[in-house]
Amino acid sequence: MPTVTPAEARALLDHADSISHTAHNAMRWPYITFILALGVATSMGTFAMALATGDAFGLAYVGLLAVAFALIIFFVINIQGRSAFARGRRWTVYIASWFVSYALAISVVIWAHGNVLLAGLASGLVLLVSFVCAAREGRS
Repeated sequence: MPTVTPAEARALLDHADSISHTAHNAMRWPYITFILALGVATSMGTFAMALATGDAFGLAYVGLLAVAFALIIFFVINIQGRSAFARGRRWTVYIASWFVSYALAISVVIWAHGNVLLAGLASGLVLLVSFVCAAREGRS
């Protein structure tokens, strides 16, 4: 049986740690992509709905729904077999944070329709929240 020196053992452990971090980071990209895409889509969609009327409003609404459903399907397909999403409490915080900012943006669409300043602020908040959540997920 070959003998491993302490220096060789340390080098092997460092290499294994490096591989572990690389694999962990590679597993995170679907999560980060989903958070960012959801934030961008809902931010742009609510901004468009807040400023548009008639057929343009309908197009923004249907477009937002189509993109949201496509994102959900993409996300579900990409996380199959991964338990990090199911176990993570931070995902509850991410989705709750996004939902609160999105609900505020939808409130602007409903009660302050046509107000460019409020639409921009509310939609910007949705975008900011999603970027913060994605940055947090990227560091986890």
